[in-house]
Amino acid sequence: MLKNMLVVLLGGILGTLMRYGVILNATTEWMLWIENGLGSFVMGIFNGLFTRFPQYAGWKLFLTTGMLGGFTTFSTFSASWLKLMQENVVMAIIYAIMMTVLCIVLASFGFLLAAPKKKVGEQ
Repeated sequence: MLKNMLVVLLGGILGTLMRYGVILNATTEWMLWIENGLGSFVMGIFNGLFTRFPQYAGWKLFLTTGMLGGFTTFSTFSASWLKLMQENVVMAIIYAIMMTVLCIVLASFGFLLAAPKKKVGEQ
């Protein structure tokens, strides 16, 4: 248990530093799209890979819960959404729908790229 917590902590530190790198190099308008879109895509890839290689559960904790949990930022998305709601309700709704759809599509695409391929006739 303590080992897993340490693994998640170290991954979270790395993810947070990665997010800070995006903040330093992207405009505020694009920061969340880059973080959440890229993070969702990579999350799909990792989940697909760990479906193929379940023996690497420690790495899964480090990379998904830790690193990508620290990299993506739903709380910042929520804060941006609330600010946008005060300025333009229609744009806020479009923003929330598009961000959600983008992240689901990218996570699914990443998973399909990395998941084990089924052979003809397999279920």
